[in-house]
Amino acid sequence: AVEAMNALIRHRGPDGEGVWKSADGQAVLGHRRLAVIDPTPAAAQPMVSPNGDLVLTFNGEIYNYQELGGDLRAVGSTFNSQSDSEVLLQGYARYREDVLQHLNGMFAFAIYDTTSKRLFCARDRFGEKPFLYVDGPDFFAFASEYKALLSLTEVSHDVDTDRLLNFLNQPRISLDGERDTVFREIKQLLPGEYLHVDLESMKVTVVRYWRPHIDPALSDVDDREAVER
Repeated sequence: AVEAMNALIRHRGPDGEGVWKSADGQAVLGHRRLAVIDPTPAAAQPMVSPNGDLVLTFNGEIYNYQELGGDLRAVGSTFNSQSDSEVLLQGYARYREDVLQHLNGMFAFAIYDTTSKRLFCARDRFGEKPFLYVDGPDFFAFASEYKALLSLTEVSHDVDTDRLLNFLNQPRISLDGERDTVFREIKQLLPGEYLHVDLESMKVTVVRYWRPHIDPALSDVDDREAVER
C-alpha cells in the first residue's frame, strides 16, 4: 500500500524512493526523493538514526541546517551525510519536540520512535509544505497529496459538498483553509502545528507550537516601511 502511495507522488521526488517497515509491522514509512543538498545515498530516506530507534521521512528544506548541525556537533552528535535531513533527525534525537524552535525552513515531516511506538509529525510555521492525514478507527495515514491517501482502500472518496458549494459561491473562502478538507475523511495539520500518534492506543494529539507575534507598536508603520521590515 505504501509503495502504491509512493508511486502516485513520484513527481514530488523523481530521484529515488524508499520504504521502511518496523520489525513488528505496525509502522511503515515511505518517501519519494528530490535530491538537492546531498544527492548521495547517505542522505536517502526514510532515514534511520545510528542506533535504529528513530526513522524520518521529510519533505522540505531546513535553511539553517549548517548552523544547527554545528551546534549538534559541539555537543557530541556525529553525521554520516551532508544533508539537512540528517540534521533534522539528529536534532530531534537531542531536542525532541523542541527541535521545532531551532528550525528555520519549510517542512512537513514524520519521525517514528521504535522504542516508544510513537509517531511525531510537524508542519512548518506558514504551511508551505502540505501535511494531509487520515485518523481512522484502527490506523493512521499521512501524505503530501490527496491521491496518495485516496489510494488506500480504507479511505472514503466522499466529498464535503457543503464546503465545495461554499467555495464555489465565495471563492475567497479557502477550500482547504481549515483542518477539514474537501474530502470528508482527510484532515490536515495547520501551519505551526505538530501531532503525536500513540500506536498502542491510536490516540492522536495535535499541538500548536507557533503563532504569529503581533506587535501593537508596529500598527502605525506605513506600507513602504512594512515591506522593508
